[in-house]
Amino acid sequence: QAVLFADAIDVEAPEYLAKAVVLLLFLEPEARCSRCFRGTVPVHARYHCPAQGTHQALVALQSPQVLLCCCHGHLSAECWEPAEVDAPCSSDTTSSCQWHTTKYRPVCEESMLRVPVGLREHSSLVCALTLLTTGLCSGLILAAACKYGHFS
Repeated sequence: QAVLFADAIDVEAPEYLAKAVVLLLFLEPEARCSRCFRGTVPVHARYHCPAQGTHQALVALQSPQVLLCCCHGHLSAECWEPAEVDAPCSSDTTSSCQWHTTKYRPVCEESMLRVPVGLREHSSLVCALTLLTTGLCSGLILAAACKYGHFS
């Protein structure tokens, strides 16, 4: 279950114009391990600028911040510290709870995402073909409108 904190997300914006979003995941403990949690986060890769000599852009994924809620009677050492984050108590409610950051051991230190990108050397070819295709399609639409259109 997840809560996304964002006004509007433009999924078509390139990576240099994209705004950071905050996703709050509510995880349930795994049945086999009482102190283990598992979560899956969907990732949407943004359009990147063409690269020089490589077909990939490397994007470092930040490690998540793990928060602990002391609102359900769970008392741990973190609960005695001042609350750091004010967020919903669960994905079902809008009521707010106090959350505390807690230490955790990540599965891997740093995750890297490889995003396929175009080559900068091909930019003039891509621009010429795009312009040619746009002109051809516009001409076909205009010819069909003139031939079959009913103008008054």
